[in-house]
Amino acid sequence: MRHPISPSRSFALCLFGLLVVALSGCGAGDPEPTSTWHRDVQPILQARCVNCHNDGGIGPFDLTSYDKAKAIAGMIKSQVQSRKMPPWGADAIRDYRFNPRLSDDQIASIAAWADEGAPQGSASDTPVEVKKNVPKLSRTDVTLKMPTAFTPQKDPDDYRCFLLDWKEKKPVYVTGFAAKPGNTKVVHHIAAFLLNPGGLVTDQTFKDFAKLDADEKGPGYTCFGGPNGKLKSLIPVQQLAQWVPGAQGTDFPEGTGILVKPGAKVVLQIHYNMREGPQPDQTAIEFKIDGNVKHPAAYAPWLNPVWPVNPETMKIAAGDATAKHTHKGDPRNFFKQFVGGVKMDNGFDIHSVLLHLHELGKRGVLRIKRKDGTVETLLDVPRYDFNWQRVYWLVKPVRLNAGDELDFACHWDNSESNQPKIDGKTKKSVDVFWGEGTAEEMCVANLYISQF
Repeated sequence: MRHPISPSRSFALCLFGLLVVALSGCGAGDPEPTSTWHRDVQPILQARCVNCHNDGGIGPFDLTSYDKAKAIAGMIKSQVQSRKMPPWGADAIRDYRFNPRLSDDQIASIAAWADEGAPQGSASDTPVEVKKNVPKLSRTDVTLKMPTAFTPQKDPDDYRCFLLDWKEKKPVYVTGFAAKPGNTKVVHHIAAFLLNPGGLVTDQTFKDFAKLDADEKGPGYTCFGGPNGKLKSLIPVQQLAQWVPGAQGTDFPEGTGILVKPGAKVVLQIHYNMREGPQPDQTAIEFKIDGNVKHPAAYAPWLNPVWPVNPETMKIAAGDATAKHTHKGDPRNFFKQFVGGVKMDNGFDIHSVLLHLHELGKRGVLRIKRKDGTVETLLDVPRYDFNWQRVYWLVKPVRLNAGDELDFACHWDNSESNQPKIDGKTKKSVDVFWGEGTAEEMCVANLYISQF
């Protein structure tokens, strides 16, 4: 039988319940934050962001301290949610090394931190070790440096090439690369190109490049897109390495390396950004070298050879927001014109892909069409950004066999609303064709390949 509870007993039970709640802390004070700086956000930024966003780094603001990050918490949230940062253009089609993309959970953690007022939390909650997903050069054997400092002048971007002597007296293989920007406030990107004597690179080739340097005042010469500058002829220059902000250098895949012969020249191309005004720079580049490698390698460019010879065959019409050009075929004979020391009669292994378009570039896709008709995508960059070109290293190399084809597609947006600034002025949409110039375009897939 159920007995009724008296009013006095009911009041006592209510007081007891309130006391239990108070003692347990339920409902008292502020709730525990979902995400804090020390425990959650700082480790993410250390692993993915502070290589660029530090005091004196190329990033426009410093993310190394709590106070500085808190002040722009909303901006950080917006940038990571839109996936504009960290910069990474490739779709998740396959696994790539050194991928800085944040997971959905990491993005949610940063967003919660910003939404809850950017709580600092306790320093004792900071993880003991933060694993950074960045490449690293294991040792330095050769250093090349700009002979004199250069102060960029063109606003907002200045592209300059410097011709450097390779001083090794014996053939060696470059097996790793790092860049040492002299002034990170102006150096935005760095690429190194190789002029190896022999084959299509003749004595005249070296004279042509020396003339480019001599014809302009100050060190180096103006270049955009590639190292050929104002040269009209197609000079077979292969890429030796590339540096992007935040990179610490990298060893090439184990057992591979690029042959560099005595008497070679290295063309150092630097993209200077003038957001903080003209400032002097004297950049150096470092190489790891070995006398022999198991798998000779090279950077090999894949493009339609007709485009450079007859630029109008790669027309991008004025106002066309969906322009597209493609090229497909067996790349081996074409690669042999540019690449020495890599046997590829039966095919080759592909370790990385770099897509190169200019400022109207919208998307690039590289696929392998197998002999049996199947298709394998190596890389798809649906939001191509000229300012964030990078080498996409495959976790596992992909083999292209005899009879397979490379299928490459480039997309551009030449609408009036997508016109870049050139020398500080926004240009009008006009017909654009292949070329090295700032107002021209390119469509190149640069592959790091090695023989079996």
